[in-house]
Amino acid sequence: MESLSELAMMYPNVNILHFEVDLRNDRLDFKFRLKDGVREVPHYELLLARVADLPVSVIDTATSITSQITEQEMTRMDANCEEFQSFRMAYQVAQRLVCLKYSNQGDDYIRESLRNLKEGYAADRLT
Repeated sequence: MESLSELAMMYPNVNILHFEVDLRNDRLDFKFRLKDGVREVPHYELLLARVADLPVSVIDTATSITSQITEQEMTRMDANCEEFQSFRMAYQVAQRLVCLKYSNQGDDYIRESLRNLKEGYAADRLT
């Protein structure tokens, strides 16, 4: 596993959270509020290195390496995304079927839920 954010693609019960940070005039403004999703500040580590006043040569080298890694990561993520999407869909279908099996709902509700599940799966839009 190369990135923790991939867990959310593999396991539907995993949520990704981050602390909110605003970028203004090359300054990081820490809000200390927990938010859903992946961190929105690109290359946060490089910005933090500037704030810490690390030497420019170190930051330039890190920027170059980061660009190379990002390109490789994007290629890998594109290839893996389709594979994990089918796994996630199958997991969601199984999870909903188990919930329906043990629900106290009537037959009409279960039929409608199964019909909606089938349509959602066919349209590739399960959430």
